[in-house]
Amino acid sequence: MIWTIVAVMAVLATKFVTALRLKDMKATLEKIQPDIDELRNKVAGAEDEFEGLRMKEEGTQTRVTHLKGVVQHLENQVKSAPQAANAPDERGAILQAAEVVER
Repeated sequence: MIWTIVAVMAVLATKFVTALRLKDMKATLEKIQPDIDELRNKVAGAEDEFEGLRMKEEGTQTRVTHLKGVVQHLENQVKSAPQAANAPDERGAILQAAEVVER
């Protein structure tokens, strides 16, 4: 009988201590809740900004790819340009100079 009373008292004491700790935790949460909301808004804004930058990057990559093709086409035209009758080919000289610089 006495152990039953001790067990009930222990349960009640545990319940009381838990209630007090929960009350303190709720107060702490209410105190930091505005900061949490502000950070959530910042994260949402950063995600939107990141998405915009990713789209810009994709567009830039596409443009670079197309420009690379244009440059190759122009290089091919310069290499296959007809030589005028004993006239120095300025374009060819420039291309050769650029190739020497690349190496």
